[in-house]
Amino acid sequence: MEKFCFVVPLKWGMLIIAIIDTILSILGLVFLYLEVKKWNCDLKMHFIFVAFHFGGCINLVLSIWDKMVEHAYTYLITGTFRIGAILAFAIFAFIDGWLLVGIIDTIIVILGIFFWICVYFWYSKLKNE
Repeated sequence: MEKFCFVVPLKWGMLIIAIIDTILSILGLVFLYLEVKKWNCDLKMHFIFVAFHFGGCINLVLSIWDKMVEHAYTYLITGTFRIGAILAFAIFAFIDGWLLVGIIDTIIVILGIFFWICVYFWYSKLKNE
């Protein structure tokens, strides 16, 4: 894969991924918070996953300029855990009837898998340079 979405060079696609992924994380937290306010649940674990993945997004942006494989690798690790965690939250949301949270989390998981694949190609490109 040389281009992100067949349009943007892969390098700048990583910046787009970091920005969109951060926005989706915040959006997911907002909708989850609105539902949890009704049910008085604990959000600590979800915040921890989002905080670690936010660090992965920052490292992805750093990988654009310094071309260090480790920065892209950090995103791959945090992205894997985040996809798993949000998938679990989506299942939990659908079971508990939090339809909006479940739909948002499902969208985040689908985009997260696509982003993960794109970042893997970026990682491979950096590794081969």
